Amino acid sequence: MKFNFNSYALIAAGGFLGAVLRYFIDAQIPSLMGTLIVNFFGCFFMGVFMYESIYIGAFNRETRIFFGVGVIGAFTTFSALAVQSFEVTPSIGILNLAVNIVLGLLGIFGGRYFITYQRGI
Repeated sequence: MKFNFNSYALIAAGGFLGAVLRYFIDAQIPSLMGTLIVNFFGCFFMGVFMYESIYIGAFNRETRIFFGVGVIGAFTTFSALAVQSFEVTPSIGILNLAVNIVLGLLGIFGGRYFITYQRGI
């Protein structure tokens, strides 16, 4: 892959924004629930964004890099989910993983459904 400074700058700027949003939510809801909320809404917005990008062509390459890789990539973190699931009892950890995965998938499909409904497709 060829180095493209503009792409890396977009990822860094979007990543900064996503990380700050993530930190803000974690500060407001410092628990497993905070990570669950972040992952669900991150997946929901990724579903909307992916559908708009892939099927509608609403976003150019730079916008996809900024939001998809940068903002949403930094906003949702699977590593936080894994660490938090490890730090609790095994049964709570497994339940936490399962709920996050199910809600993440529902978020992706929900985002896609939402945008198709809004567009009347």
